Amino acid sequence: MPRKIHFQVVYSSSSDEQYPASELNHHGPLVKGWQSSRFCSYPQELILQFEHAVRLRRVQLLAHQYLIASKIEFFLGDCTSDDSVMLENARYTRLGYIELSSNERTEFKARELKSIHVDAEGMFLKLIIHKNYSNRSNFYNQVSIVAINVLGDDIDKFHENSENQPETTTTRSDQISIIDDLAFAMYQDPEIAAIIKNLDRKKQECVRDEKFDQARKFKQATQELIKVGERLARYEVEKRQAIENEDYDIAQLKKDKMELYRAETYRQLQVLNLLDVVIENGKGTDFLKRLHEIVNNEQHQNEFKQETPHIPKQQNSKRTRNTVQTHRSPESNVSHNGPQTMHESSTSILPGHGNTTRRTSIGVGGNSGGYVSPDFPKPPTPYEDKVVPTLRNRNRTDGGHGHGSVMGSTDIGGINNEETESMYGGTNVASNDDATAGLNQAEMIEANQMMIVFDKQLIGKLYHRNHEEREKALDEIYQILKSFSGDHEDARAYLRAGSFVVARMFRFDVLATFSHSLKLFHLLMNDYVRQHSIQKQDIIASLERVLPVLLQRTGDSNARLRQRAQEAIIESASYPELKPLHVIPHYCVSPFNKTCAPRLAISRCELIEELMKIFDVKAGDNGLNVDNVSKFCAQALEHNAGEVRELAMKIFLNLYKSDGAIVKRYLPPDNDQTRRIKKYRDIFDAFDRMDGITTTDPSETGRKSVGVSETGKRDSQKQQHTAREQQKSVKNYK
Repeated sequence: MPRKIHFQVVYSSSSDEQYPASELNHHGPLVKGWQSSRFCSYPQELILQFEHAVRLRRVQLLAHQYLIASKIEFFLGDCTSDDSVMLENARYTRLGYIELSSNERTEFKARELKSIHVDAEGMFLKLIIHKNYSNRSNFYNQVSIVAINVLGDDIDKFHENSENQPETTTTRSDQISIIDDLAFAMYQDPEIAAIIKNLDRKKQECVRDEKFDQARKFKQATQELIKVGERLARYEVEKRQAIENEDYDIAQLKKDKMELYRAETYRQLQVLNLLDVVIENGKGTDFLKRLHEIVNNEQHQNEFKQETPHIPKQQNSKRTRNTVQTHRSPESNVSHNGPQTMHESSTSILPGHGNTTRRTSIGVGGNSGGYVSPDFPKPPTPYEDKVVPTLRNRNRTDGGHGHGSVMGSTDIGGINNEETESMYGGTNVASNDDATAGLNQAEMIEANQMMIVFDKQLIGKLYHRNHEEREKALDEIYQILKSFSGDHEDARAYLRAGSFVVARMFRFDVLATFSHSLKLFHLLMNDYVRQHSIQKQDIIASLERVLPVLLQRTGDSNARLRQRAQEAIIESASYPELKPLHVIPHYCVSPFNKTCAPRLAISRCELIEELMKIFDVKAGDNGLNVDNVSKFCAQALEHNAGEVRELAMKIFLNLYKSDGAIVKRYLPPDNDQTRRIKKYRDIFDAFDRMDGITTTDPSETGRKSVGVSETGKRDSQKQQHTAREQQKSVKNYK
C-alpha cells in the first residue's frame, strides 16, 4: 500500500511574501499554501525534492478557491548514477497534465481536490503551472496551490516486493490509508489525528492477528474521531479568524467550545478503555495530562458545590444576565456558566459502552449520525438562565449602567470594568452616554477597530443620529491625522482605523456627511500615506476596505452624491501612491451581470471611459488593458438597460480606434446571423466605417432582391399575355 512521501520545495519561480512555497512542506487546517507573486509571468514552476528515490504512485493537489490555474503539467526528475543528487543535474520526464475547473459553478467557495495516478521512479517532481482563470476575486492574476500530497513506496522496498511477487508490479494500487490522504491531513485537529493514527495502527495489528471484534471496535472509534477532528479543526480556524479580526469575544468562545468538546472526547476514550492506545510507546502524554486536568477540575467543582451554600435567586440574577450577555454570539448559544454548560454542550463522541439510555447526534460539515452516550445527571441551577430582551433599553431609559453589555466595553473582546465590579460586588461606575451603546455585534466590531487609536467618545459621535455630530467627529479625525507625527507603527494603525471610519461614513446618505468623508479619504490616500511612507500592503488593505463602498455609492439615487463618488474615484486613481498599485482599475473593470442596477451600471461604464483617458490602455501595465476592458464591455452589452449598452458600445469603438482588430475577439463572429442583432450590427458597421469599408444592410439587400424578382415576374407575365393576344388576332384574320 502506498504511503505518504515527505518532500521539500526546493524551487519556485515566484511567490507572495505572505504565502511562500515552504507552506507546501506541511499539512494542516491552518496552512495557507503557496501563491505566486502579483502579475507574475506564466508559466510558473514548482520543484519538489524527496528525501530519497521513490516509486511514485499518486499525487494529490488541493487548488485554491479562486486563484485557479487553467492547467498544471507534471514532470518527474532523476539524476544519473554518475551525477550527484542536485537540482541542476536532474533530468525530467513528462508524466502528463490536469485541467482545473474555473469554479464559477460554486461561486468560488469550494476548493478542488485532484488525485493523479502515476507509476514512475524519481527524486524530483516538477509542476508547470499555466495562466490563471480570470474572475472577479483574482485581482492580480495570481495562481495558488493550497497543498500537495505525494504517495508512493521506497524504491528499495518496491524492488524487494517485486522480486517476491512479480505479477503485481504492473498493477496500480488504488487503496491508500485514510491517515495518508490529503483530505485527512488538511481538515483534522493535530491531537485527534495522532489518536486516529494510533488506533489505525492497532486496527491493522488486530486484523493480522484475526482479532476482528477488536478491529471493529477500533474502526468505529476511528470513524467517530474523524468527525470530531474535523469539527475541532473548524473551530480552530474560526478562532484564528476571530483573532485576526481582533474579535476576542468570539475567539474566547471558540476556545471554550474546543475545550469542552475535547474534554468529552477524552472522557469517552477513557470509558471505552482506549486511552492506553493513545499513550502507547511514549506518545500522547499531552492527552493524558489533559485528562488528569479534566478529572481534577471536576473533583474540585464537586467539592466546591458541596461546600457552597444555596444563593438566593435575586442576588444572582444580575450576575447571570451579565455573564450570558458577555459570551453570547450569533454563532453559538452556549453560555459558560459552570457545570450546567458542560452538560448541555457535551455530545457523545464515540460508540456507547455499558448501559446507556440516551442517544444524541452530531454533525460535521452537514453529516450527522446517532451515537449512544452516558446519561449524565444535570445539576440544579439556583437561577434562571435566560437573557431579558428589554434589559438594555430599560437601563438606558432609567439612567442605569447597562451592566453585562459588551457594547460599552473599551477593551477589545474583553469584559468591561463596570461588569467586573458588579460581578464581584464592587461599586457601580456610571458609564458615558454614547451612541455605541446601542450597536449590534457587527457594528461594535467595526467600532472597536476605530477605538484602537481614537477616543471612544469621538467614535460615539460618528454613530450619532444627528449628522452634525458626525461631521464634527470627522473634522476632529481629519485634524488628528493631518497633524500626526508619530512613528511608523502608529502611522499604520492610524491609517487602518481611518479606513474603517471612512468606510463607515460612506454608507450615510446625507450629502454633507459624505462630503466630509471624501475629504478624509483624500487626505489618507494622498498626503498621509506619502508623508509617513506607508508600505504598499497597508495601502492596499485600507483601499480595498473603502473602495467597494465608494463604488456602490456611484449608483446612488442622489445625483449629486453619485457625481461626487465618481469624481473621487477618478481623482484618487491618479494619486502617485495609488496609481502604481492598480487597485482602482481592477475594481472598476470587474464585470457585472445584466440585472445590475442601471444607475450603478451606467456609472461603472462612465468610470471606465474616464479612466481610459488617464491610463494608457495600449501599454497594459497599469491595471487597464485591452483584455479586461473588452471583457467588461462584452458583459455590459448584455445588460437590460439600453443606456448601458450604448456606453459599452462607445467604449468598444474607442478601443477599436486605438488597438484595432484585437477587440473583435471578445465579440461574436462577424457574419450575417450575428448582424441580424441590432447592437452587433451597429458595432460591426462602425468598425467597417473606421476601416473604410462600405457596407449595406442585409435587410435592405434582401428587400431589393425581392423587388427585382417581383418586377421580372410581372414583365414575363406581360410578355406572355401579349403573345397570346397576337395569336388570337392572326386566327381571326384568317
